Amino acid sequence: MSPEQIGMLGMGGMLLLLALRVPVAFAMAIVGFLGYAAVSGWTAGFKVIGMVPYTAIATYGFSVVPLFLIMGSFLSRAGMVSDLFRMARLWIGNIPGGLVHATIIAGALFGAASGSGLASTTVLSTVCIPEMRKRGVDKILACGTVASVGPIAQMIPPSILMVIYCIITGTSLGKLLIAGILPGLLLALGFMFLTYLRVKKNPGLAPLLVEKVNWAERFSSLKNAWGVVLVAVMVLGGIYTGVFTPIEAGAVGACGAFLLAITARGRSWVGLAQSLLDAAKVTGGIFLIIAGAFIFGYFLTITRIPTLVSEFITGMPIQPLGILISVMIMYLIIGTFVDMVAALFITLPVIFPAMMKLGFDPIWFGVLIVMQCEIALISPPFGLSLFIVKGVVKDVTLNEVIKGIFPFFIVDLIILALYIAFPQIALFLPQQMMGK
Repeated sequence: MSPEQIGMLGMGGMLLLLALRVPVAFAMAIVGFLGYAAVSGWTAGFKVIGMVPYTAIATYGFSVVPLFLIMGSFLSRAGMVSDLFRMARLWIGNIPGGLVHATIIAGALFGAASGSGLASTTVLSTVCIPEMRKRGVDKILACGTVASVGPIAQMIPPSILMVIYCIITGTSLGKLLIAGILPGLLLALGFMFLTYLRVKKNPGLAPLLVEKVNWAERFSSLKNAWGVVLVAVMVLGGIYTGVFTPIEAGAVGACGAFLLAITARGRSWVGLAQSLLDAAKVTGGIFLIIAGAFIFGYFLTITRIPTLVSEFITGMPIQPLGILISVMIMYLIIGTFVDMVAALFITLPVIFPAMMKLGFDPIWFGVLIVMQCEIALISPPFGLSLFIVKGVVKDVTLNEVIKGIFPFFIVDLIILALYIAFPQIALFLPQQMMGK
């Protein structure tokens, strides 16, 4: 068989292994090793599988992954989401849908320190849903809000998915992180606007709070929430001004989060140790996927599959925008059935060169891809955010969670269309960066 035929067979084998629920890291490594050996011989195959896992991971640039994860884990253990939610409730709780707005704001602010959509969804589920329901917010609205808002952490930097995108494509991580700020804020505002309209139309969804709040209480709430804001400003401000590289910003953020965690109320050294263990577990999983992806990437390269697909896509008699929209629809479909981290490692080495050949900006395309990953977390039937909420809230069904996310899902699609129509939403801040 020709290398191209072996490459196509390998892609099919990859999909089969994933369908059999083989972990994506091992599926990519197995197919990559066997495919490389089939094309170049067993000796070359064993050399690749012997060298690539170490050379792929033992890179200074990848240290940003555990640093961002440690930062989010420390802040989560410090109870920052509770403080953020209380602050937002005291400031805007008396407007229609106030508690829902407070959840959205808390999710966006925590996203600026978490980096993980799944972690954000888990923490918001345990903190915000019980509080909303206790104060009369409709169960379906409360669950749908948290399931939809948690994934915003993937857009608002620091974002682990943005790191993964840059690892695969070689795009500037600093610029992509900064590019996520305005799109992330726009998502939060879109959700708040939707909530306001729904509650104005049906006040029973989220009754107005009857508690009286004075200005002293409002300003007092800021002292418990300033930490997350300060850490986020240090990290993003340092990257934007060129004072920090993304890795240095991650180290500063992790240090700041540690200081907040050890001074937090109810601080536990066991909890802090668990934070490090949690970050280590997630880091290990990500690095296993990276190692497998590099082995699989070596195999794809020698089969020329990425080049052939790129030539096919760029040679299609369709306008570049039409091709881009087709790719976005493809990712929407993939995200409905497949974990998007796995999908990125499989598809981006093939799709990305074609998108660059068509003249699309890699930073803008990265924002679109991260947005697709966010949508995938709430896409029925396998959106992980749906199952997290279902697991935390015992008296809600999966169908009720899906019903709750549907209006937010529509907003996601509308905002995705805005990003496609107006690239400057994502590109404005990176273009203004210092030291770029």
